[in-house]
Amino acid sequence: MINIGVTRDYFPTRKIIFAYLYSVHSYPEFVQEINTTLPLHSMWDGFWVRSFKRGTLVISCSFDRIYYREFDLVFKQVVFFNVPAQWRDTNVDGDDLLRLAPAEEFAALYPDVEIGDRAVFAIDMHLDVNRVWQPYTFYIVARHIYLNKCTPEDNDPGWTYEDPINDVQYPCMLNRVLPRSI
Repeated sequence: MINIGVTRDYFPTRKIIFAYLYSVHSYPEFVQEINTTLPLHSMWDGFWVRSFKRGTLVISCSFDRIYYREFDLVFKQVVFFNVPAQWRDTNVDGDDLLRLAPAEEFAALYPDVEIGDRAVFAIDMHLDVNRVWQPYTFYIVARHIYLNKCTPEDNDPGWTYEDPINDVQYPCMLNRVLPRSI
């Protein structure tokens, strides 16, 4: 069962398209809803990790990042993520931002990460590394996912995220969830 609608979050002016996922069987439906709602290739100024605090990862995107942000993807109870701190819409393969990855795909690459009853979300990208475009898959392992449509009262494009392992060669495939950040 999935509950999709509009509500208010921690900011009273923010409208949220939300889904409280009761079982892993509702994830495919909601991932498709996100991919349909979020106009991926209209986010010309790209995507960025806005914050990661107490197990909540916020990824923002914008058509014009100087002035505002359009959407926030909020992942709750995150135990793993390795997405870059920022990327462009053109780095993403196809028309969908997210896909639901099989647990086996993730476990083959990261056998020490306990998934439990969380879902594995994947973002497939092509990145320019040393002037060669190469495919990469980045993962987010989380229990809940929300898509927030930002309103004019709360669409500041700033961010508070500081990559804890930014000294590793790009692209870094390591888990950015460190014990102190959960």
